[in-house]
Amino acid sequence: MKKLIGVFVFIFFISNLNSVLASELRDKVGVDEKLGNKIPLNTMFFDSDGKEVILKDLINKPTVIDFAYYKCTGICTPLMTEVADVVNKIDLIAGKDYNIITVSINPDELPKDAANKKAEMMNLVKTEIPDSAWRFLTGDSLSINELTKAVGFNYERQGDTFLHTGLLVFVSSDGKICRYLKPGFTDRGDFRILPFIFKMAIVEASKGEAIPVIDELSRYCFSYEPKNESYVFNWFKISGAGILLAVAAVFIFVVLKPKKKINS
Repeated sequence: MKKLIGVFVFIFFISNLNSVLASELRDKVGVDEKLGNKIPLNTMFFDSDGKEVILKDLINKPTVIDFAYYKCTGICTPLMTEVADVVNKIDLIAGKDYNIITVSINPDELPKDAANKKAEMMNLVKTEIPDSAWRFLTGDSLSINELTKAVGFNYERQGDTFLHTGLLVFVSSDGKICRYLKPGFTDRGDFRILPFIFKMAIVEASKGEAIPVIDELSRYCFSYEPKNESYVFNWFKISGAGILLAVAAVFIFVVLKPKKKINS
């Protein structure tokens, strides 16, 4: 029994330590939602052609904003790749119904870095969309900080790398922040964005509706079936989680249940 108590104490300690570390990391690189606020539309950046652009000239319809950096070896490219895949799946047309803007959070990156990443991503988009449908921007530290602070996107630079979370921000045509979308993950650890959720966020942004970030449970319970182009409730995952909880409960009950004394 003492060993079992020791195991539980150890698990409790590790869980609390992980919670503290996660909280500290979240404060540095998490997201402070600012639904209903407007982004600074007069902020200036450079597009992938090296031309100066102002956000208000790019956001003339519902717009999806993705913060990344183009030489990132972590989550940036996988998230952009998933966005390209969703563009292929939904029936809304990029450039007509909505725009996408990827903003580099690295002030050292140049328009040529944006151009290289744009070429890479546009090769993944199978539908016909105008060149202006997905912009890749760079800017100085002042412009980047002004936009990220307005959105509540926190990140931390460590040398040549940046610690940040994967996030999509949906804004209306007048720059109002309407939705934050935190992508889920597949069983293999890849990003997963449900096309239906992506589409609904665009529709909400077109109406100027500010909706809280979607619950993680929705991304867990529903799976997209490319073959049928539909969404199904993932009973296997849910039942699997239930089985694990049941097994854990039985184990604890058996271990902690007092043993009956045998009459001699």
